[in-house]
Amino acid sequence: MWCRLVAAIGVASVAGGAGACGDAITLTIASDRPIPTALDAMCVGVADRAASGGQFGQAYRLTGPLAMLPQTLRVEAGGASEAFAWVRGDRGGVPVVSASAPVDFGGDVTLALPACAKGPADAPAPVGDAVGPAGARLASSQGQGGEVIVAVTAGAAAIVDVTDRLPGVRAGPAVPPGAVVAVLAVDVDGDCDDDIVVATDGAAPELWRRDGVDFVDAGPLGAGPVATVGAADVDGDGDADLVLGGGSTLELWRNDGGGGFTRDAAALAAAGRVTAVSAVALGDLDGDGVPDLVAGQAGGPLEAWLGQAGGAFLPADAAVPAVPLDVARLTLVDADGDFDPDLVVAVRGAAMRLYIDRDGRLEDQSFVRLPQPAPVANAVAVAGWDDGCAPDAVVASDAGGPELSGAPGGALASEGTAPAASDVVMVDLDDDGTVDAVLATAGGVVWLAR
Repeated sequence: MWCRLVAAIGVASVAGGAGACGDAITLTIASDRPIPTALDAMCVGVADRAASGGQFGQAYRLTGPLAMLPQTLRVEAGGASEAFAWVRGDRGGVPVVSASAPVDFGGDVTLALPACAKGPADAPAPVGDAVGPAGARLASSQGQGGEVIVAVTAGAAAIVDVTDRLPGVRAGPAVPPGAVVAVLAVDVDGDCDDDIVVATDGAAPELWRRDGVDFVDAGPLGAGPVATVGAADVDGDGDADLVLGGGSTLELWRNDGGGGFTRDAAALAAAGRVTAVSAVALGDLDGDGVPDLVAGQAGGPLEAWLGQAGGAFLPADAAVPAVPLDVARLTLVDADGDFDPDLVVAVRGAAMRLYIDRDGRLEDQSFVRLPQPAPVANAVAVAGWDDGCAPDAVVASDAGGPELSGAPGGALASEGTAPAASDVVMVDLDDDGTVDAVLATAGGVVWLAR
C-alpha cells in the first residue's frame, strides 16, 4: 500500500493557500488487470477544482513494492473545497486505460481500472447542439477540470467541454499554417495531464501544454512539416517520446522529462523501407514491455520496427503483412479484449482493416471480425461503451459510420449509425464514469452519450 511508502512517494496536496492543512482522504487505485502483462505503469493526478489552486501529478512503475493493485495515496485538502482525481494506466510505454472522479473531501475515493469496461445498456444519443469548427481533427485531454476535446482545423482550434450536461466551446491556441494532418494528446511534461501536438502540412509540429483547462503554445518541434506524429515512452524512463514521420523519413525525438525534445538519429532510421509515410502507431506488440512501431504509407505496404531496451528500433518485416494500402490512420488498441494491441487501419476510399496481434505478429482478421462489407473509415475509435465486456468501436466516415458492438472473441457487429464525420474519439467527456463518443462533423463537434 502507498500509505506505508509515504516517504518514497510523497503526499499530494492541492492546497489553495500556503500553510493550509484541511482534511485528508485516501485515494485508492484499483484494478483486476494482470500486472505487468496488462498494466506496467500509471500516472496519478489530483487537482484543485479552482483554476488558481494546486495540482499534483506523479508517474509510477508497477514494480517492486508497487507491483500490485490496489495502492493508496493520501490527499490533503489544504485550502481546496473540491478537487478532481484521475489515473492513467500504461502498458509497454503507451496509455491503455484511464479513470477519474470528483473529490469533495467528505470521504475516500476509488479509481478503478477494470479488465471489463462496461457502459449503460441504453442506446447512444446526441446531447446538445454541434459546437466548434467543422470537419476538425480531434484529440481528448485529461487533466485539471476533467476531460476536454481539442478540435483543430485549418486556422481554428476549439476546446470542447461539458457544463451542466451540455457541450460548450472556447477558443484554443493559434493553429500553425497549413492543413491539419495530425492532432495528438500526450503527456510531455510528466504532470499526468495530456498536452497536445498539432501537425500541419505547412509548418513544423506545434506543442500545446495543458494549463488547467486551457492550453498554452510551447513552440514548434523540429524544422519542418511532417505527415504524422506518434508517442510512447520508448526508453522506459517514465516520459513520452515522439515519433515524427513523412515521406521517406521517420524520426525519434527523445523527451528530457520536462517536455524538451532532442532528435536521436541513431535509434530509428527508415533505411529505405518507406517512401510515403502517412500514419504511425506505437504499442507493445510482442509483450516485452517496450513499445514497437508500425508505419502506414500512402500506397505502400505497412512496415514495422520492434522496440529495444533503451529505445532503439529494429526492422521487423514479419510483424505485418506486406500489403500495399493507402493509409489514412493507424491505431494500435486492444480490439479483442486480451490486453495486446491490435491494429485498426483506416484506408482512404476503401474498407477498413483489422489486424489482430498473434504473439507479436499482426494477422488480418478483417473478414472474420468486421461486419461485411467492412465500412470505409476516416477514423475508428475503440473502447468499452455498451453493457458487454468486449471492446466496442465507432467509425467516422463520409457517409455516416456504424457503431460496432463487440462480442466475446473479438467480433464486431453493427448496432447503430453515427453521423457522417471526419474524426471520432471515445472518452468520458462529462466525467460521469462512462465512455462517450465524440465526432467531428460538417456542422461541428457532436457528443453522443449513453
